[in-house]
Formats: sequence, C-alpha cells, structure tokens
Amino acid sequence: MLHQLPAPPVTLPTAAPLSSFAEAVAADSTLPDDDRRWLIGERDRLLDDFQGLAFPLGAGLIQGDAYPGNTLWDDDRVLLGDWDEPAWGPRELDLANTIQGGIRFGRTPAELDAFTTAYGYDPRDWTGIDTLVRIRDLHTLGSFLRRAGNGDAAAAAELRRRMQSLRYNDRSSERPDHAARRSCARPSATVFRPGRAGWRPTRAS
Repeated sequence: MLHQLPAPPVTLPTAAPLSSFAEAVAADSTLPDDDRRWLIGERDRLLDDFQGLAFPLGAGLIQGDAYPGNTLWDDDRVLLGDWDEPAWGPRELDLANTIQGGIRFGRTPAELDAFTTAYGYDPRDWTGIDTLVRIRDLHTLGSFLRRAGNGDAAAAAELRRRMQSLRYNDRSSERPDHAARRSCARPSATVFRPGRAGWRPTRAS
C-alpha cells in the first residue's frame, strides 16, 4: 500500500493541516462575521489538539486528500488521483478523510469496515480520530468559500448548510442527492508503486 512504501526520492513538505484556511476565511465576503470568527477559533482549537496527538501509524508519505472521490476506476483498475497535497506526515491524516465520509456523507458502516479491513488498521478505535475528522470538516469548506466569494450561488448555499451542521454539531447531514452522486461504492486501497521509470500508479492489491 501507499503507506508501506519507502521514502520517495524527493523532499516532501511536512504536513500542515489547514495551513491556508485562515486566509480563505479572511477573504470570504459571504458569511456573517460571527461565523468567520467561529471558524478561526475552531481552526486554532483543532490545531492545538493536533499538536498533542500521538499517532500509532507514525509518519510517512501521505497523499493529503485521499478519499474514494479521488479514485479513478477503469473496470478493476484503480488509480489515486489529485496529487496536489503530498506531504510527509501522520498516516492517519489520509485515513480520516474516508472516515469523515461516513460521518458526514452517508458512507455506510459496512463500507468503512471494508476500507479499514483492507488497510489493516481501524482509526475509529483511536482517540485522536475525532480531531482529524473535524480538521477534515474545515478543509472541505475551502472550495466552497472560494466559489461562494466568486458569486456561485449553489456553493454559497452549500457553505451555509455546512456551517449550520458544524456549528451545531449536527452529524446527520447526508442528503439523497449527495448519496446518489458519491463515487464510493468500492472504498479503495489504491497504491503507488516504484517502477523502473520511477513511481507509477497501479491497481490496489
């Protein structure tokens, strides 16, 4: 699996969750001031908690945005795409993205069980997973903040809905239209393996 690979032959940045989130919130012109203050306070609280976590899986190469929506399927061939945020950091950061999908977007317990069984570790049993899931919650707001600021009415409506969910700790936010669209029928254990010409994506084993 990806997390079992040796260090890549390049220098990776250290994982820095929510590193540009404060700037995205500051640039927003659609949310009430109280919501923006809450977001910055929540970011600061979560990053303080993050610094105090002990990570059972240790640090290594992480993709940074690994979740089933970033997998590309061609029959049984699976690739992991969207490599905009690779870093060296706690491996649990990659796993939390899919766990968050179960809390927020209707991924079923059976799907999460299949995912964690394939991986060989279940982060739901770890005390730090709630912090990482909440960090992921804020991370997913970034694109909606930018799009809402550019006049995207649908993004602004989704941003408001997610803000209500986060501020009032409502974790029952699954919507039928979202469930119908999500590309999570088969949670992936996609890997990137080194080949003769360098690192190459290949199907999950």
